[in-house]
Amino acid sequence: MTTARITDYIPEGKENAVTRERLCAVTGLPDRKIREEIERARRKGVIIINAQDGAGYYASEDLRDIARQYQQNERRALSILAQQKHLRKRLKEAGLLKGRKVVSNDNV
Repeated sequence: MTTARITDYIPEGKENAVTRERLCAVTGLPDRKIREEIERARRKGVIIINAQDGAGYYASEDLRDIARQYQQNERRALSILAQQKHLRKRLKEAGLLKGRKVVSNDNV
């Protein structure tokens, strides 16, 4: 982003939530860049809530919001890890996995 940060466009409180579509409109950034900027802010410790109810993103210090976001993220992470198990098995069978690293060969 230029001089503004994505957090400058994400309001406080669920009642003020803003969609990614709106964030794209007000920042002029494409959706992918908005998602990257939100992720970057979250990795720096900014609490950005998305209740997955269509309302959008908002900042919150409410511990109930934070707990819901935590549980939602944990469910998503566990789902991804369950998928990884099957992918890892197939890659190991094909000899394309060394530890946790995918190795290249002519078949990939």
